[in-house]
Amino acid sequence: MKILTKLILCVILITVLSSCATTFDMIKGVNTSALQIGMSKAQVQEALKKKPWGTVSARRDPNTSATLEVVEYAQSDGEKRIDRYWLYFVNDKLDRWEPASKYYEPSL
Repeated sequence: MKILTKLILCVILITVLSSCATTFDMIKGVNTSALQIGMSKAQVQEALKKKPWGTVSARRDPNTSATLEVVEYAQSDGEKRIDRYWLYFVNDKLDRWEPASKYYEPSL
């Protein structure tokens, strides 16, 4: 019985700590001055020292066969405000970035 209790406590602790890691990653700022056109997605993640929030949009251009992808990075001030940024990649290379908007979708 003691082993089962310890196992349950370990699972709960791991769950709580992993959810905190996501929160702490959101609080880290998005330092766009560290970005350079032509960086790969891996280089961007390394430069920003955080993982992206997710992929907003992706498609393959039928004329050029280029892969176009918009990835979102976000930061929070620890309260309610969240700043989001869209990073545009063409064939896994950073093409441009901009603050995300709630009024329009990213244009690919």
